[in-house]
Amino acid sequence: MFISLGTAVWVIYTLDHLLDAHSIQHTAHTFRHAFHQKYKKTIGAVCLIVGVIGLANTFLFLPDVIIKNGVLLSLIVLLYLGIINLKILPFPTFKEFTVAFIYTAGITLPVFSLVEEISMLFVSQTLIFFVLASINLLEFALFDFETDTKDEQLSGTRILGHQRLKFRIQVLIIIYILLMMASFYFLEMDYLVLFTFLLMGSSLILIYIKADFFSKDEYFRIFGDFVFLFPGLYLLYFQL
Repeated sequence: MFISLGTAVWVIYTLDHLLDAHSIQHTAHTFRHAFHQKYKKTIGAVCLIVGVIGLANTFLFLPDVIIKNGVLLSLIVLLYLGIINLKILPFPTFKEFTVAFIYTAGITLPVFSLVEEISMLFVSQTLIFFVLASINLLEFALFDFETDTKDEQLSGTRILGHQRLKFRIQVLIIIYILLMMASFYFLEMDYLVLFTFLLMGSSLILIYIKADFFSKDEYFRIFGDFVFLFPGLYLLYFQL
């Protein structure tokens, strides 16, 4: 499952970057897009190889129910990539919230497919992941405003403006805090899981508060993406 999830996430993000880089007619102003423009053939070939490995692993080793649900999610991903490539956004923050939804759906899909009953604790953890992913992506949109404007890339900030996007982030932070409190007081979430979510949320809130520091040299992107490796600490704990 980890191989399938890992390859799927990397392939989707890479395809997204390749499509963005292809749509920019000049040399991109962001490092990631410029990098994908320069090495698009090599990256495309690697993306194809990794995708084939992921598909082979999925169809050879995973249960049928996961494959069926995975195909459905794949169709949603293809629809998303098509809409983004055509530069059609149904609502201002479509890209950010859709990516957050796809990411959350992907990491919860194996559990959702295999459990007999969906508990409120599972729902709570899924919502927390979605909210954290949404905060992360909206922060990225906030920091990428200048480069997105120069490269004519669609983003929530360009459509809404800084203040309205900040308001959305602030609302999501409040929702995150409420979900954490509910999980702790009413759902008896495991302390290690709670600590992991707390570490992730605190880090993203720190990026928002200290925007002046994290906006330098794309620190926000390095730290913001690294936040989603924190759950690995939970897995490492059980391995030890």
